Amino acid sequence: TCVYFFEDIKNFVVPADGDTPLIVAAQTKSRASTKPAFSGEVRLKADRRGHFVFTGAVDGRPVTIMADTGASTIALTYEDARRAGLSPASLDFSARVSTANGIAKVAPVVLSRVRVGAITLRDVRAAVAEKGALDVSLLGMSFLGRLASFNLRGDELILLQ
Repeated sequence: TCVYFFEDIKNFVVPADGDTPLIVAAQTKSRASTKPAFSGEVRLKADRRGHFVFTGAVDGRPVTIMADTGASTIALTYEDARRAGLSPASLDFSARVSTANGIAKVAPVVLSRVRVGAITLRDVRAAVAEKGALDVSLLGMSFLGRLASFNLRGDELILLQ
């Protein structure tokens, strides 16, 4: 088993011509599987494009998320932040982050609970993207980096707490 790190989000979501949006939302229902072999293990299945898109929970509310080891933090869409109980209209979008498409403004937040299958982490750093700036929320290293390990095996991303 080897630990697999994506170099950058652009390796799998930014087209060569650069004309399409940074993130394209998944068009099909998630094939995420949360069949734990033991407590604290989650196996995510890749979709047909090779992305790990699944339904997780942010502060107890369901959110569609794409695992992204190239993202330093969890990045929530404006709409998902609202769905999770945050008030994005009242957030300060003054922080700047570098993306494959250039500089974007985000609002830093701390999420009380983030759940992916059998794994729940508390007090997780995150950022809320400006309205329309992100098509799918990202599970970045502020979550993944707190795990014991994450491994890519075939078409599965295995998370271990």
